[in-house]
Amino acid sequence: MKNIYFVQVGFEFDGSVYLPYAVGTIIAYCQNDPKIKNKYAFPNIIFKREKLSFAMEKIVDPYIVAFSCSVWNMEYNKALAKKIKEKFPDCLVVFGGHSVNEDASLLKEEKNVDILMFGEGEKTFSSLLSDLSSSSLEKTENIAFRKGDEIIRTERSYCESLEDLPSPYLSGVFEKIIEENKGIEFLSVLETNRGCPYSCAYCDWCAGKKMRFFPMEKIMAEIKWLSENKITYCFCADSNFGMFERDLSIAEALISAKRKNGYPEVFRPCYEKNSDERVFKICSALNSEGMDKGATMAYQTLSDEALFNIGRKNLTMEHFSSLMKKYNEAGIPTYSELILGLPGETKESFCKGICRLLENGQHNSLSVYHCEALPNSDLTRPEYIKKHQIEIIKVAFNHIHSAPKKDEEVKEFSYLVRSTATLSREDWVYSNLFSVCVQCFHSLGILRFFAIYLYFEKNVSYFDFYSSLLRYIFESEGRLNKLWQDFKEKYESSLAGDWNYYNESFGNVTWFFEEGAFIEIVSDYPSFMKELFPFLEKFNIEKELLTELYLYQELLIRKPFEREKKAAFSYDFHSFFENATKGKPSALKKKELVLNVVPKKEYKLLSEYSKETVWFGRRRGATIYSGNEIIFD
Repeated sequence: MKNIYFVQVGFEFDGSVYLPYAVGTIIAYCQNDPKIKNKYAFPNIIFKREKLSFAMEKIVDPYIVAFSCSVWNMEYNKALAKKIKEKFPDCLVVFGGHSVNEDASLLKEEKNVDILMFGEGEKTFSSLLSDLSSSSLEKTENIAFRKGDEIIRTERSYCESLEDLPSPYLSGVFEKIIEENKGIEFLSVLETNRGCPYSCAYCDWCAGKKMRFFPMEKIMAEIKWLSENKITYCFCADSNFGMFERDLSIAEALISAKRKNGYPEVFRPCYEKNSDERVFKICSALNSEGMDKGATMAYQTLSDEALFNIGRKNLTMEHFSSLMKKYNEAGIPTYSELILGLPGETKESFCKGICRLLENGQHNSLSVYHCEALPNSDLTRPEYIKKHQIEIIKVAFNHIHSAPKKDEEVKEFSYLVRSTATLSREDWVYSNLFSVCVQCFHSLGILRFFAIYLYFEKNVSYFDFYSSLLRYIFESEGRLNKLWQDFKEKYESSLAGDWNYYNESFGNVTWFFEEGAFIEIVSDYPSFMKELFPFLEKFNIEKELLTELYLYQELLIRKPFEREKKAAFSYDFHSFFENATKGKPSALKKKELVLNVVPKKEYKLLSEYSKETVWFGRRRGATIYSGNEIIFD
């Protein structure tokens, strides 16, 4: 028997790690073939990012070591491949996955890699094993290899049907991993289809655009397995969950499994881009069981030029606004995502785009991501880069929500867009700082109610409010200035890629800048608000109203260590803000109001508050008190 080892390493997240689904699918398919099963053994999957020496101890007399390559493990894979070749020079090293560029350039760069695989791996790897026996690799589709000084790329093909692909869960591929790692909480991937009907230039999600489906019988059995094996978190690998009628049945099966066994606790899909009634039903059902953080209202960009350049079409703003009203009315959290650095975007279009989302009802959660140059996306093609004057920089991989990697044995890297023909480096820095400002003070909520009040009652646009706030922070002296100056310096020295925030009192975890700033502010709320009050006074809000609005803002921000608290008002702020955020604005009225806030949980540790409220709770709006935590006297 010849030994085949697979490597799919991921980072641990607070003691949790993903089961290696991608390589599991290949093993399950190969073991389903009697000829392969009788000739090859699969003794180990290396799935934890451990020291290279520890990983090497698990590899004994290998014939093939096959690596699943992604942005978070590519350098680790290269380093481990080097050690494998040093110890086992005759071992074949195979690289596949998203970070393997289909131009086969990796074979020129990495002498320790023998074979590259492109696209979906089950049938290709099985064919590779068969063709290796006859030394006829030219017959194996979807690979590249060296032949003397020449690099051979074989015919590219796509898997037409998923009907005969077995499940790694149901095939027992992960039984050994689970048995030997009792202390680890495993996260999982559920895949119900492959393909995507869209062609976004920045995306490399799908090997082919044609939609193909796994049998419902297999999906239902996998859900049962995940539930019975107490898998807490399940990520859905579909590109557009909710696009098809059967997705509602899948969501119902997950809910049923949780009701029966308590698992999975969380199901995290990437929803269909053009959200419709079916997605609303799915979100409603999952939200009622506490299984999903909220509905995605992904926009990526609101620039018409950028949309054209990336081949994407968004929801109309009218549709977005109507959906926001619908979700807000139903009490279902929503979050929106934008990408900074798309070709055609400008500083003005990006910053105003953020504020257009606020204007149309997105007050709950907003996330901004840097445009990443993924190896097999259209955005990384030489002609595309030249046309849009794209500057791509190599930066240290940003380990958000994990322990700092100060003594990391192997460092990973990302390739990000720092400038384009329409967005200079300076504009890129400013856009980052503006987005951090809006996310901290509006989405996370520090000044959300002031901004909403001024928008509806004083005709102050969100763009003007947050532009002037950012200017005020940089012109003032104090801790806010120090925070944003630090962010600015880190963005300006962007090659370092140090774009996370760390304070050991928040836990041994790194944070997005806006999250770190938010926790700093709520940890010493009176002091930071004293710095902000002169800024708020500039808007000429009547003194009594300003005082009460400040009190309402302070009352509804969820701060660490809080117990039950009460406040009395002479204005009906609560109805005003409820109506405004639900898309039914009405004038602020004079009316006596007494509110009790009763937190569901009293946090005794700042690290616990930070993790549950900001990290886990951000997308569902947990930084603001809501629902039955607010009691009217």
